[in-house]
Amino acid sequence: MVSRDFFKVFSAFLACVVEIDAHGSMIMPLARNSVDAETVGWSGGKHPNTGSIEPYNCACTNGTDICNNGQSCFWFSNGCTPGCATCDGNGNRYPNFDHCPKEEKDLEPSDSLSKDYWTGDKTWEEGSSFDIFKFNPWRAPGKAPVFDSCGMAGGRRTEAFNAAAYNTTKFAKMGDLGSKVLKPRLTGTVWKRGGTAKTRWQMTANHGGGYIYRLCPLSEALTEKCFQKTPLKWATDNHVLRFANSSRDISIKAFDVTHGGGHGWRVNPFPDVRTDPCDYNVTEKDGPGHHCAWNHCPGCGPPLYAADESCPDICSKHYPGTPDGRTPTLPFPNPVVGIDYHAFAVEDTVVVPDNVPPGEYVLGWRWDCEHSSQVWNSCADITIAD
Repeated sequence: MVSRDFFKVFSAFLACVVEIDAHGSMIMPLARNSVDAETVGWSGGKHPNTGSIEPYNCACTNGTDICNNGQSCFWFSNGCTPGCATCDGNGNRYPNFDHCPKEEKDLEPSDSLSKDYWTGDKTWEEGSSFDIFKFNPWRAPGKAPVFDSCGMAGGRRTEAFNAAAYNTTKFAKMGDLGSKVLKPRLTGTVWKRGGTAKTRWQMTANHGGGYIYRLCPLSEALTEKCFQKTPLKWATDNHVLRFANSSRDISIKAFDVTHGGGHGWRVNPFPDVRTDPCDYNVTEKDGPGHHCAWNHCPGCGPPLYAADESCPDICSKHYPGTPDGRTPTLPFPNPVVGIDYHAFAVEDTVVVPDNVPPGEYVLGWRWDCEHSSQVWNSCADITIAD
């Protein structure tokens, strides 16, 4: 059990980011997805805002190095339910929302994630109406479709509420597929076969779930089928949180999936619980045409009214509340209470396979969210040598 004081602190922090969907990216090795950092606007660790409806950015810290992240955290897939044939681009975050309700899901019982690895309230009855995240990617890790294994710019084809956006540059535009438009990017990263290597990712907002690193030969198409052939194992049982001030670095326990669906994936170590996923401090609609009263973003009010499709009064139709009206329970303690996620990078150590031939590879990072219907992907070019 966590204390009331702990939950108050955590809830206060979460309230600051409630309007933002989870955004994250691989930052070491240097990802193809951060290529916009080679332009004047994003160079030298600058993090200008992306989007006009709900401006947001990929601000991060890469240890003591400059975090040249560009728009890397905007390469993802929106509206993805495990077993569906494709994602639908809908990132509304409604509870109990199946993104392909008329399809027969391509899933086996063994694909389901054990309740041991939930990153939300584990006291809910699994599969019940109170189990509001049952259709989201983390509930069957790796089984949700994606638009592209290196992400889609903006997560869908047109800008929308919940920070689904992408500023056009010479490298990409909204709706582009990472594996198609992001060219190989020399990073100088060389891994030794049979050795270990360090990786880092950053999270700008949290929706639980977990992640994995995978390899695909540069000579092959960068598809899920290719990446799924070579998942990387974890070399240690901890994460290291790398701050700009290295003397502040923190080692925290890692929690890896060892049984059931998602075997080999690593749980996001930062729990995420909302007291009410439909509470945006709105009690009614207002304005011409009864638009959503929640207008805390530039595009939420007139003339776009972009928040209408995610308005709390619609959301509440999908949300039964908690079984006994209590505050949801954190699944495990938050190791960074009161610390902004932007202030550190999450470092892991992976095992470099000794059964792959030397050569050029693409390292893929995939984060399956539990509290939203989203999957984040990043790709980086590396060399594996003897």
